[in-house]
Amino acid sequence: MSHSRRIVAAMATLAVLVAVPATATAKSTSKGSANASVQVSVDKATKAVKRMKRYARLGNSSAVARQLKIARTQSAAASRTARTLANTATTGNQSVAAAQALTLAGTQYDQLVEAITAIVDQITGQVQALVANAIAPSLAGKQKIIEVLTQMLGQVPVEVQPVIASIIAALSVGDATEVVNLDEALTSGALPSGIAGIVSQSLGMATGLINQAFSMIQGIVPMLPTAVQGPLTQILNMVTSTVGTIVPSVLSTVTGLIDTIIGSLPFVGGTTATSGGMFGLGGLLGGLVGGGSQDLPGNFGGMLSNLLGGLFGGGSGGTGDSTGTGAQGGGIAGIGGILNSVTGLLGNLLGGLFGGQTAPAT
Repeated sequence: MSHSRRIVAAMATLAVLVAVPATATAKSTSKGSANASVQVSVDKATKAVKRMKRYARLGNSSAVARQLKIARTQSAAASRTARTLANTATTGNQSVAAAQALTLAGTQYDQLVEAITAIVDQITGQVQALVANAIAPSLAGKQKIIEVLTQMLGQVPVEVQPVIASIIAALSVGDATEVVNLDEALTSGALPSGIAGIVSQSLGMATGLINQAFSMIQGIVPMLPTAVQGPLTQILNMVTSTVGTIVPSVLSTVTGLIDTIIGSLPFVGGTTATSGGMFGLGGLLGGLVGGGSQDLPGNFGGMLSNLLGGLFGGGSGGTGDSTGTGAQGGGIAGIGGILNSVTGLLGNLLGGLFGGQTAPAT
């Protein structure tokens, strides 16, 4: 998922959390001010990241360094405040408020990681070293938030658990943009040897965290919405049974597929007006490889396209009944049957991707 889509998805999820009656205690002055403090830090960090990327394009290294410092400082501040909220939460209501703050902070770290891995080969000199050395700590900062969110799953009200679990999955294995960015920086051959060593270590760390997350997510699949449990289990079983480290291009495809499935949930942005409130999977094929079904191995692109076209009339909305097989109906339950129909194709698709394409990423 691109950063902009992730922000929209996270904010949509936050709106659902706020709508849960149990979150009413967010009115508490101390908790409310703490959440406001997280938002202020995130806003400052977001602005700094945008400026940093712009200055990198302009070749203004000194300005990149200034904005990098602000972005890192404010991202860390948001994380500290959010984690304090989580550590001091004593009720389910307070845990939900803390989860909101952690989601904001985690999304911000995700934005920071994507940005610095994208610009590390765009700048030179001492500032390039600053950017390269910021990657590993930023990855660790994001990971710390994911770990705290995972620990909180048992503390939030049961009706909120699917939302939190979906956030964890999205932040953990929702995309591999940083892995692709780092791999492209290395393969370009443009990095000085010292910087290349740092970037290589960061690539190993980023890939390792995603691989660990695949196993971790398997443990929380039962907490995810029922509709996505089958497809995600199919993917995770395939990935975790694969020997070796997945090459970045394949890893990106797999995480993109997971991202699209998570993104189809109504509280992450999958509900559209044309679908009558149902899940929309119109972006599934594009999300697979970032380029469309023609890039899929064999004829799986066509198979998926035909399947989705029959189910959604072109992929714009849902038409299944509660079993996912009828033309009438329209409850959320319908998507379970639809996604499970796709599940049968996922094994073949992933088998084609993994066939002879697993190798160390570094």
